Amino acid sequence: MSWFDVADSGLSGAGEVTMLSREEVRKCLTNLDPVGVVRETLADHDRGVGLLPAEAYLRWENSQGAYTRSIGMPGAVRSSYGMKIINASVSNPASGLERAGGIGLCFDAETARITTIMEAGLLSAVRTAAVSAVGVDALGYGGAVSLAVVGCGAQGRMHAALLAERLPSLREVTLYDRSPEAARALAATLPGISAQVCPTAREAVSAAEIAVFTTTMDVGYVEPDWASPSALLINVSLGDLTDAAFRDAAAVYVDDVDLVADNPRRPLGRLMAEGMFGRPGSAGSARPLDGTLGGILTGRHSADGVASPYVVLNPFGMGVLDVALYAAVSAKAREEGLGTVVHLG
Repeated sequence: MSWFDVADSGLSGAGEVTMLSREEVRKCLTNLDPVGVVRETLADHDRGVGLLPAEAYLRWENSQGAYTRSIGMPGAVRSSYGMKIINASVSNPASGLERAGGIGLCFDAETARITTIMEAGLLSAVRTAAVSAVGVDALGYGGAVSLAVVGCGAQGRMHAALLAERLPSLREVTLYDRSPEAARALAATLPGISAQVCPTAREAVSAAEIAVFTTTMDVGYVEPDWASPSALLINVSLGDLTDAAFRDAAAVYVDDVDLVADNPRRPLGRLMAEGMFGRPGSAGSARPLDGTLGGILTGRHSADGVASPYVVLNPFGMGVLDVALYAAVSAKAREEGLGTVVHLG
């Protein structure tokens, strides 16, 4: 018997873990309301229910010199504990891969053991689009007839599909991607809606009441005069809006102020660090952020609705929302007998 066999002989194993593939996650989602889960969790977070620790961030450049990173996002809400590990490289699409992918983990509340591991790429896109959908409703844009999507990868496709389903008045979608083929492919998935592939991002944005940015850009290029009057600009990706676009907005909303303030890698976090923006309700020379989505849902913050010249929503991405979705998917998988049980002990 080896030394590690002796050392391990008195210890209990790690137990059973259920593995859920992307297709199994997809099956669970067909019987869930992700937007409802996200809305409830945003409100819970604003009430102080749950935990949202700091993210772990690892960045490097791959052999092609492309920005590559891994982010660990733990969180807890009510009786659900877990973590999202989402990795990405901007060179992936050129290799036929989605830019980002990863795993979602559910933890046992008593033992802290991992109980479920699931594919998280699909859920990450669903969560992000669901936050935008909540923002569209909460900020008064549910009657929009036109939508722009800039960046037609996985996130852009998910946003277009979800918003097309949830906006009953939507009639026109304008699309832009550096790859016209990606934009045309997305347009083909939107039957019953007039979908136009635009030659420039500006043309797509200027035609829409709601513009969603889901690119891989890290340098701002969207100027204030791009927006149509009283539009909603949803800055999902890293750095599409210029400093001026934030500064000139009628209102700027986020998902979590601490996430913004603690992340100077993203433009709005940098603007807070530089003193251009402050926390909601703060005094001084910095312009206060107008509120959070959770604060609007609970009534702690107010939203004036459609406003001129335009409104900005800049959600950074909260791990606690992913954890809430993981818990819902895990419960649905147990109900439907989905997943592969792996014995680690």
